[in-house]
Amino acid sequence: MDTKTYANNFEKLKTGTLLRSIQKENGEPENIALDQVSKELRFIQRQSQYVGEIDRVLKEMRLTVSLIKGCRNSEVSEGVSRQELLAYYQGNFFTLVHQMKDKILQLVYLITEETIPENPSSENDVSISDILKKKLEVIKIIGIEDEIRQWEQENKTSKMAVVLRKRTAHHHRVSGLKYDKDFLNLGFTDIAKHPSFQETLSDYGKEHIEKIRAESMERLFSGALLKVEDTLKAVEENVDSISNALVIYFKLPISQDEIKKIIDEMTAIQKSFEIINKSSSDKIPEFYKKMLDALIIKIKEENKYEVSSVYLVGSLGRGEYEEGYSDMNIYAVLNIETELGQVLNEDEWFSLRVFTKAEFLSEKCKKFRIIAKADGVLLYGEDLVSAEKFPKTGLYLALTLYDDILEILYEAKKWIEENPTASALEISKKSRRLAKRIIDFIYGVVMSNKPQYTASRKDRTRSILEMYPENDNKVIETLVGISRYGVGEPESFKNIIEGFAPKAEMNLKKMVDVKDELEKKRI
Repeated sequence: MDTKTYANNFEKLKTGTLLRSIQKENGEPENIALDQVSKELRFIQRQSQYVGEIDRVLKEMRLTVSLIKGCRNSEVSEGVSRQELLAYYQGNFFTLVHQMKDKILQLVYLITEETIPENPSSENDVSISDILKKKLEVIKIIGIEDEIRQWEQENKTSKMAVVLRKRTAHHHRVSGLKYDKDFLNLGFTDIAKHPSFQETLSDYGKEHIEKIRAESMERLFSGALLKVEDTLKAVEENVDSISNALVIYFKLPISQDEIKKIIDEMTAIQKSFEIINKSSSDKIPEFYKKMLDALIIKIKEENKYEVSSVYLVGSLGRGEYEEGYSDMNIYAVLNIETELGQVLNEDEWFSLRVFTKAEFLSEKCKKFRIIAKADGVLLYGEDLVSAEKFPKTGLYLALTLYDDILEILYEAKKWIEENPTASALEISKKSRRLAKRIIDFIYGVVMSNKPQYTASRKDRTRSILEMYPENDNKVIETLVGISRYGVGEPESFKNIIEGFAPKAEMNLKKMVDVKDELEKKRI
């Protein structure tokens, strides 16, 4: 079996463990969005990390063998002989074999765990006796008992065991490397090569010493190279057998179809995190453009302050406007460097929200800047949101956009109580807008669990139904119906608020609690 074959088999294990961790990560987009790793994912990632460590040690072993091969003819530093350089490389090789043993045992121990450790990144040292005592049954089923026993230091038939015994002597007792006969002979001939020593030698003596040097050099360097090459081959065969058995037993994803599916899922999730503004002035029909132009003129005429910016946000800019259902939402920003309090004006056509510039740029209005950047068209003036940074899709974005749901419900309740004689048409308008806000909040709950973002209410509704296909199907359908047709009775309007407020409060509290817990962990 050549090195290429070893590499191909080991590559399967590397690919399989890496893709399995990506596959698990794909199932936890909410954690990705929060830069958080679950215990389960950390456990799987740890296995992949040990495979990476095995890969590193294999490469360093091959490099060390290459250095041993070349050290006979290497330039050496003053005071360091070639045989001493050889001994140094051999010592490194012994250490790498021991490292390989540790990495393999840790990998096998971890990957065969039946329950996930509380702290998957904090393992204890693992010995052969640990593995054989606690994991023998599964190791036999996997078919790697013989391969594991090759790493027992007292194994009389294992080439790795020979090196492990030498390594123990090299590091903890007297190293045998420098007491090899040929090593000592080379030390002697190095002394004999000194000019003062050469003067005392006959021609025969010089010739004899040169012969000793050449023979000892050949035996020492050729023998050392042969031994490390044999050991490296044994290690590669061992890693190959274990890799193949683990890939098969754990059904690790290695086929092109499996790889493509996992990568496609990862790409789709990463894409879902992106917030893309799909609005454009080109999507606004000419009829509405004229209405908007007239509105801008009216805003400028009716305000004594300079108008800094006017944004259109919502469905009209996305080309999804539905007559009789959608609103034309406008943000107007007045060029005042003080906070006077935003004003909301609503009529048959427009929902106009007026800000001072200081207020619009304040932290409390971050929500509106995000909406303007993610779902808005600048109709007039200075773009105040071009440098705005989005929170990551998921919990933080959901809270930024929808944490005012209780205030919205409170204002709706206050309005119906203060307007007992409101007409059915007025109640209908208010209830339609309220139902849309409720749908948006429910989408925020979905977004915090499965990070994504869309400004389209149709897509939001679809995402909600995918997340809660059974329990809340009727609830969502009812809300969608109210958002289209409204309700005309005060009692029905109150029922919407009273029916949803407890759920809103409960879900909002959960989201805030999760956020607080995450922030505590980061402190």
